[in-house]
Amino acid sequence: MFADRAKIQIRSGKGGDGHVSFRREKYVANGGPDGGDGGRGGNLIFEVDPGLNTLTDFRHKRKYFAGDGEPGGKRRCHGANGADMVVRVPAGTIIKEASTGQVITDMSYENSREILLKGGNGGKGNMNYATPTMQVPKYAQPGKPGIELEVLLELKVIADVGLVGFPNVGKSTLLSRVTNAQPKIANYHFTTLNPNLGVVDLDGADGFVMADIPGLIEGASEGVGLGHEFLRHIERTRVMIHLVDAASTEGRDPIEDIKVINQELEAYNPEIAKRPQVIAANKIDCFYGEDRERVLKQLREEFEPMGMQVYPISAVTGEGVRELLYHVKEMLDKIPENQVVFEKEYMVKEPDFANEPYTVEKSEETEGVFIVEGPRIERMLGYTNLDSEKGFEFFQKFLKYNGILDELEKLGIEEGDTVKMYGWQFEYFR
Repeated sequence: MFADRAKIQIRSGKGGDGHVSFRREKYVANGGPDGGDGGRGGNLIFEVDPGLNTLTDFRHKRKYFAGDGEPGGKRRCHGANGADMVVRVPAGTIIKEASTGQVITDMSYENSREILLKGGNGGKGNMNYATPTMQVPKYAQPGKPGIELEVLLELKVIADVGLVGFPNVGKSTLLSRVTNAQPKIANYHFTTLNPNLGVVDLDGADGFVMADIPGLIEGASEGVGLGHEFLRHIERTRVMIHLVDAASTEGRDPIEDIKVINQELEAYNPEIAKRPQVIAANKIDCFYGEDRERVLKQLREEFEPMGMQVYPISAVTGEGVRELLYHVKEMLDKIPENQVVFEKEYMVKEPDFANEPYTVEKSEETEGVFIVEGPRIERMLGYTNLDSEKGFEFFQKFLKYNGILDELEKLGIEEGDTVKMYGWQFEYFR
């Protein structure tokens, strides 16, 4: 199964709620508040795993949720923090917001571990809200919710050299000969459905990473076949080895094949088409003499004036492969190592909501009196001028949109009843 894209649901953990409780000890008649804080929700973390090279695992599991924080307890007990969720991906994975397609982060090069979604903070217990004027706070702060996103994972292979060409021209065979990679090899079109990576070791020179890019066909840049999925793997390579069936074992014209593939690269991304190429005229073990010389001469006359050197090789016997690899190493040495990193386009935002607690209660002492209190209410009254028309209008909207009026209705408030808020008294009218 080809697996260089996957869509998954991710979520960080919710913070645990703060606790409301009061000390109850022998010889302590009226103990103060001792409700503890809730635990922090777990983070959602992406981490590069060097042992992975596909996104296959994400086809079987699509939901990745971090643990929620535990609520606080009595006697100032702090709730346990939620467990982090670590999502392991191959190097070169780009994470996008699914609905917009915007890049959230690129798990490549130095960026091997990133907290993508932070867990919600735990709520404060009522022990934090005792003041000289409010010594018996009956409210605690709820934990902040986690953040949930649907994301698209895209794998763009990180390799110095990419092998491109039509299917069945010998890319997998060449890769298996010159590296430690073990790709599946068979005589079928679209044999390679996953990019295979291997390290090329050279005597007396530094090695490089080579990727067998899945075979292209005409129309790939328009999405024909698996075109877009294949082409995205070329985006990070610095040099391309363009493999061609010089012996025309399937009846295709090698010169026309090279032109078609380059047209697809140009149509997909003109910057990729400008990257240095070397032509590997493969399968020279399949024909000899004048036929071989004629084909190689035609290839050289056509492409070497354009800066593309032609190297006759046989991926099966190894003929000419050493010369090709050392030439590619020389090309890499002349090209600055420009790391292709996809810039962040989408900023993950924490939920925007008022998190300060409040309580709405019916007075047990006086009929027709309701008491509304809590840090959110106190803060609102502190910055609102209730003597002005606009200020009072804002106050009414605050009560409505924060659900306070609904809670008063549930408690059975009637027209003419009194609502008390920190020294203020209001007569209730529908």
